[in-house]
Amino acid sequence: MPEFRVILVRPENEGNIGAVARSMANFDFSELYLVSPVPVGDEARRRAKHGNFILDSSVTAGNVRDAVAGCDIVVGTTGIRNTGERRFLRNFDTPREFAERVRRTRRKYALLFGPEGLGLSNPELQVCDMIVSIPTSERYPVMNLSHAVSVVLYELFLSGYEPVSLKRALSDEKEKVNEYFSSLLDAIDYPEHKREKARLMFRRLIGRANLSKWEFFITMGVLSRTLKTLSGRKQ
Repeated sequence: MPEFRVILVRPENEGNIGAVARSMANFDFSELYLVSPVPVGDEARRRAKHGNFILDSSVTAGNVRDAVAGCDIVVGTTGIRNTGERRFLRNFDTPREFAERVRRTRRKYALLFGPEGLGLSNPELQVCDMIVSIPTSERYPVMNLSHAVSVVLYELFLSGYEPVSLKRALSDEKEKVNEYFSSLLDAIDYPEHKREKARLMFRRLIGRANLSKWEFFITMGVLSRTLKTLSGRKQ
């Protein structure tokens, strides 16, 4: 599995630093380096929420060279996408393409994010091994720093995410739900001429729902309790 270090280069807003820490915690990243940052104070901590532990363990570096030390690949980010002769300088992957490209590697990647005002400079981009850019509207292509970090980290997280497989209700269990619903229609004296349509609608609903085992037991419990309650009232 690849490893990642998030590096904020000359961040100008401490609130953004805190928001980045929060996003890192959301997506299970922990290594944060700050290059010549503004002071990190109360506003950063308010924005970090439960990501304050990332601020506590962050490393401050005086320059990019020191910040990327120990990483195998340096990845720059930019919101400016050149065309024509100068395109080679900012030839980029989208975050999704980058995530797919690196997901099976065993390298350590430094993810560089530039300051809010101007982003990474051309000299800083020239030392990067890869460039990542988020597709955005041509009318306003440059994103807020913390938002851009969130998009990149989301794609990296998603590329390695393996959802827990749920046990699904079996066909005979779903049929039991349909039978109980049919009994409920009878118990409440639902109009006879509408029952068949209601049964079909419910069957389709259950089919689309693809019930998990847990959902099956909850649904059966509700239907069973309802039928028992109605039966008791009629006696």
